[in-house]
Amino acid sequence: MKPSVDFGNGTAGNLFDMYSFGDSSVFQIDANLGTPVAMIEMLVQSRPGRVELLPALPDAWAATGSVTGIGVRGGFTVDVAWKAGQVTAATLHGAPGRTTTVVLGDRSRRVTIPSSGSATVSPPAHTSDQR
Repeated sequence: MKPSVDFGNGTAGNLFDMYSFGDSSVFQIDANLGTPVAMIEMLVQSRPGRVELLPALPDAWAATGSVTGIGVRGGFTVDVAWKAGQVTAATLHGAPGRTTTVVLGDRSRRVTIPSSGSATVSPPAHTSDQR
């Protein structure tokens, strides 16, 4: 994400990808929509029946961070926080009764949304939780 300077190719302050046309620049919409999606995929990946947390967390973001409201397959949203590159807390929101598998590193856990509409997922503490 090299900054765009003096109408040059790069990233503008608003994170739009800018492309130079000499004395002006324009933004490329597909890159502007694709970049945030790629960033989110580094934090949460999903496919039917599976939600993986922090599958590709960049070193630059690993110290501490959090995201909320990430929509994932299966009709869920996820909030996740981390420290030192490890999930410290995660909450899965969805319709009561919906079930999916949440993956945290080399461990996984089947989660069913209770009547409250959200389930807190903590890093597993026992080796019996390994997949």
